[in-house]
Amino acid sequence: MAIQSQNEPFTKPNETGRKENRSHPRLIVFLVCLAISILMWLFIELMKDYKDEIKYNITFLNVPKDLILTNTEDSVISIEMNAQGFELLAAKYAKRQPTLTIDLSTLKIRPTEQGYIAFLPSAKVMDQLGSQIRFKTEIINIKPDTLFFRFSEIFRKQVPVKLDLTYTLSDQYDVTDSVSFRPQYVTVSSIKNIIDTLSFVRTQKLRLNQLDSSVFTKVALFKGPQASLLKYSTDSVTVLMKVEQVTEAGYTVPVSISGNGEMVKIFPDKVEIVCRVPLSAYPHIEASDFAAQVEFLPALIKEKKLHVNLISVPEKVRVLKIIPSEVEYIIISK
Repeated sequence: MAIQSQNEPFTKPNETGRKENRSHPRLIVFLVCLAISILMWLFIELMKDYKDEIKYNITFLNVPKDLILTNTEDSVISIEMNAQGFELLAAKYAKRQPTLTIDLSTLKIRPTEQGYIAFLPSAKVMDQLGSQIRFKTEIINIKPDTLFFRFSEIFRKQVPVKLDLTYTLSDQYDVTDSVSFRPQYVTVSSIKNIIDTLSFVRTQKLRLNQLDSSVFTKVALFKGPQASLLKYSTDSVTVLMKVEQVTEAGYTVPVSISGNGEMVKIFPDKVEIVCRVPLSAYPHIEASDFAAQVEFLPALIKEKKLHVNLISVPEKVRVLKIIPSEVEYIIISK
C-alpha cells in the first residue's frame, strides 16, 4: 500500500470554482434590486397626471316612448382627459370597454320631413358624464363635440316565433311529446321599413346534445345587425321538451279496408308495427290501441299493392316502421 510522503506538497481545492459559486447569489441579489428599482420608478411615474384620450360606449335613457332612435351607430365617444397614470391605464386597457349613460329626458325634439331630430351640445354631455367616470379626472374635450339624434315613429306588428333547435339523444332515450315553446307570437316594434319586411322572428341557436332527461329552458330571440332598431314584447321564449327512457316494441295489428264497396281481399291482412315506447307507458299499451287501414279506389286497380296507413297511434309512441308497408290485393267477383 502506497503511503503519501509528508514531504509531498498538499493539493489545495480549486478556488476558482468557489468564486464562481459565490457569484450566483450576487447576480440574483442584483437582479432583484434592479426589479424593485424599476417597479418603484414605474409606481412613481404612474402616480403623476397625464393627458390621454379614452373611448367609451354610450347608452341612452328615457328615449321618447312613441319614437325610436335610428342613428345608434353613433354610440361611441372619445373623451380627452387629465387623470392619474394608473387610472388611465386601467380605463384604456380594460377587457371590456366602459359604458356611460346619457339621459335624453330633456332633449328638445323637432319634426322634419325626414323624421325627428335633436342635438345635445358637449357642455351638457360633460355635465352628465363627469359624475359617471369612476376616478378623479379633468375632462378637456369630447369627440364628437355635439351629439345628433334622429328619431322615427314606432310601428308595431305581431309575428310568429320560429324555434332554431337541434338536439341529439342518448341511447334508449327519445322525445315523447311534441317540442313546445311559449310564447309562439311576439309583438315587434320598429321603424316602418323593417316592420313591412318582417314575417317572423327566429330564436338564437339552441344546441342540445346527448339528452337523457326532460328540458325546460329559455332561449333569447335573435335580433341580428339591426338589434338597436328592434324591440320585442318579450326577449326570450321558454322551451319544453319531454325526454324519457324508451324501449323498442312490436305489435301485430289487423288491417281494415276502406273504399267504394268493391269486394277486395288483401294479404297479408295483418302488419307488425315496430315502435319506440316510453318505459312508463309500455305496460299500458296493447295492439288494440293501434289501427291500420288501406284504401281501395277504382283508380288504384292498376296498382299491384296498397299502401298501409296508420289511423290511430297511442300518445308518446314513435312508429319506426310498418312491416310490410304495402299489401297485395285481389278483387273478388260478386
